[in-house]
Amino acid sequence: MSATRTSSWQIASLISLQWMLLLCPLEAQQPPSHVGRKVCASCHQGEHSLWSGSHHDLAMLDVNDPASRAPFDGTEISSGGVLSRFLMVDERPVIEVEDSAGQQSLPVRYFFGTSPCQQVLVDGARGRLQSFPIAWATPEAKGGARWYPLFPDEKTPPGDPLHWSGVLNNWNHMCAECHSTGMVKNYDLESDSFRTQWQELDVSCEACHGPGSNHVNWARSSKKDDGEKRTPLSQMGLTVQFQRDSATWVRPEGEKVARRSIRRTHHDETETCARCHSRRTALVDGSVPGAPLSETHLLSLLDATLYHPDGQILDEVYVHGSFLQSRMYAEGVTCSDCHEPHSGKLHIEGNSLCIGCHDPAIYDLPDHHHHAPESTGASCIECHMVSRTYMGVDPRRDHSFRVPRPDLSIRLGTPNACNDCHQDREVHWAAEKVTEWFPDGRGDDFHWGEALHAARNNSPVAPELIRMVLEDEKTPSIVRATALAELTPFLDRTNSDLLSRSFTDSDPLVRRQAVLALDGLPLEQTYGILLDLLGDSSRIVRTVAAELLSPIQRELSADPQGAGLQLSRVLAEYISMQEINGDRPESHVNLGALASRRGDLKEAVRCYKEALKRTPSFGPASVNLADALRALDRDPEGIEVLQQAIARVPDDAGLHHALGLALVRVDKKEQALQSLGQAVTLAPQSPRYALVHAVALEDGGQRILAIAALEKALQRHPTDRWLIAAKQEFIDKEKQEFIDKEKQEFIDKEKQEFIDKEESSISPVPTTPEKKSGD
Repeated sequence: MSATRTSSWQIASLISLQWMLLLCPLEAQQPPSHVGRKVCASCHQGEHSLWSGSHHDLAMLDVNDPASRAPFDGTEISSGGVLSRFLMVDERPVIEVEDSAGQQSLPVRYFFGTSPCQQVLVDGARGRLQSFPIAWATPEAKGGARWYPLFPDEKTPPGDPLHWSGVLNNWNHMCAECHSTGMVKNYDLESDSFRTQWQELDVSCEACHGPGSNHVNWARSSKKDDGEKRTPLSQMGLTVQFQRDSATWVRPEGEKVARRSIRRTHHDETETCARCHSRRTALVDGSVPGAPLSETHLLSLLDATLYHPDGQILDEVYVHGSFLQSRMYAEGVTCSDCHEPHSGKLHIEGNSLCIGCHDPAIYDLPDHHHHAPESTGASCIECHMVSRTYMGVDPRRDHSFRVPRPDLSIRLGTPNACNDCHQDREVHWAAEKVTEWFPDGRGDDFHWGEALHAARNNSPVAPELIRMVLEDEKTPSIVRATALAELTPFLDRTNSDLLSRSFTDSDPLVRRQAVLALDGLPLEQTYGILLDLLGDSSRIVRTVAAELLSPIQRELSADPQGAGLQLSRVLAEYISMQEINGDRPESHVNLGALASRRGDLKEAVRCYKEALKRTPSFGPASVNLADALRALDRDPEGIEVLQQAIARVPDDAGLHHALGLALVRVDKKEQALQSLGQAVTLAPQSPRYALVHAVALEDGGQRILAIAALEKALQRHPTDRWLIAAKQEFIDKEKQEFIDKEKQEFIDKEKQEFIDKEESSISPVPTTPEKKSGD
């Protein structure tokens, strides 16, 4: 996996045990333990054979494993200010590194993955393993076999998060959970060290099926099948039951697409896969398959940094978030309907797989795809599963199975499958072709991406578009949750009903986002709702409710109904989630924010400093620390914190913006304008930065410059309601001042004319002649 400059976050034994009790037979209630794949293979030889050599099998390799393909032949790579040499020393692979910290030799501990690239793990400090940021592209990779940098455009000196020793290349947190079986991170906050352990080096049987000891005990007992009567799955001692409930996919005559014979009532299989094949944050350490995903992980929404507005993949998001958007997921399709679960390969290659459910007489003909048979354009996946390349050489398919919409490219600026191939053509050409081929198609249909796009551009029509999304029963849950997140800045009495109905939604992602929307509202208004959701069945919901209720924990402690005790338990759960990931700065920022809510600003300062101790370049920690110091009437210290942070990360727009605001508070307006302006220069995509800068200009008596700054921002954000309103307000002020000036000049002129007239109408008093002497 590749690291990015973003954030990421064990299963509590009680929760784990509860699920095991539900999934195991009554006579096998002891928590199961791992038995290893050799024991599994003694009965399941066919499945083991399929798994052998798969990407799961080769997810992590010893240095002497024959599948370790990267050559250590003396190759030198210089990237990001680091020179790396790949050598064999005493018949062991070694990386010699030269950077500003000097030269050192790094013995290779493990290899990671097999194709189309293979990464290298080396030792880091205090139990850490680090993924080296230069990988080996295997011969089948685009461009051929070679060593290549994963971050070619980044400067990565020592201390940078993307340096080989940095937090974003740390295997224990970033990679281990999904490349080994039975992994427990075991991070110790006090010593800042790891004692990471695993049951098996790679992704083996029990990574998906869970610990198998109870199943093995059943298999070895007299309760095994007698050949006549099949034992129910619930009595086989299985931690996870991948039960297909005798359902089949059937396409009745005359139907275009097959339907599941029995409607799916659970998503155990897809959620098991999603524990790794998704962009998510781990909430527990050493999670066991079988619990709902929302108990062990927090799935990322369709955030603007991860997905395009219409939901197409943008950043490295690992499939599940895309699949949740699809009609296939809604109809009950699971991963194993297309993929053999043990080998990971497709059941059949090419269009043959798709036409197992989709009528070939309709969908596998030129009348549908409008390309020559057997050509790239005739392939289902080329149009409906576009690929994006990650890690430089790894193309991955979008699993939302969408219809190409070049019309949305025109309206939203999103990519489309047509122009992915026809890069020499304009998007309007593609849109016209689709309309020509499908005159009754979707070219004019509203798409929920238009609502997300409007909200992210602060358009005044966003609330009504979001209402359309939320009131449509067919809208996927992950989209509804994302729409709620985008609705929050627009919340008022006209759309609060959309929020209230989401508190009881069946999907915890939606309920969680509804709770988050309450943040900032007075607790006397939200108290009752939050108390109800404090008992939510989902960890990702109840812990957010607890966070928002934390300011009144002392008052609730006297509640005769036990609300105080319940809040204390859930807050402890929340704090545990953060401490488990205490190696990351984000967790300490979250704990600092919790302390701030509870009014403990000194503890908040300590937490933010702890975050900076781990990652000095983490901007949000510096910004929050400066804000906590402001609340303690220590603004000069906060300004110093921000200045030091900018010295470390001069291109962080958020730091410059925060410094500008801090300088405004201490009445250093000229310096503040420089900082606020620099934030706009570094992040012109932020309308907020542009607005604050313009307001500061106007406040400093430079209204014409403020209007010009807003006009420039509106070229990029033409529908932003705050930019539009500010520009109009400043123009109105300028007009009024002009009118007032003209009026005053007129009054002054009239007054002067009156004075002059009055003076001219007064007769002069005759002077008495001076008498001369002698008269």
